[in-house]
Amino acid sequence: MKTVFLCTSYLLSYPDDAWANSLDDCLEAIRTVQNEAIIDKITAFIHEIQTIPARQRMEQYVETFDFGKKTNLYVTYMNTGEQRERGMELLQLKQRYKAAGFDTTEQELPDYLPLMLEFAAYAEQHHVVPLFETYADNISEIRKQLAANRSPYTAIFDAIFLALEELGVKLIAKGSV
Repeated sequence: MKTVFLCTSYLLSYPDDAWANSLDDCLEAIRTVQNEAIIDKITAFIHEIQTIPARQRMEQYVETFDFGKKTNLYVTYMNTGEQRERGMELLQLKQRYKAAGFDTTEQELPDYLPLMLEFAAYAEQHHVVPLFETYADNISEIRKQLAANRSPYTAIFDAIFLALEELGVKLIAKGSV
């Protein structure tokens, strides 16, 4: 699942020209995965996103993830918004990463989903499973909002849930695909 987590992390990053130029590499990497449903989801997303002109693709990303309160990629934001309690949750996340031997930078908050997916690619399963079980509902809620808006990014979230299920993460009913 390392490849799936790395690809989905990358696909959820800002879709600039360098990102677009790397999509074929991501397609090649994802074809090595054993789960056909995951391959289909990611392949469909890449093929769809490649049809969108660069400027429109970037505007769509910003509109969806930077301005969308219900679709931003900071998974603890739904719990507490910008309240003080969120600071404690972010600190606990950093401590979880550190306990697993995963170093984060100060460039991104620890609840940023692409960072969490990168963690999932490198950390041992016994660190990854409880982390994603904790935040599965939040991630599912983002997915639900993306689906309601008919966003192509829904397919990435579907692939994430399929990978988490394969990894053994117990997903609550609404967290399943």
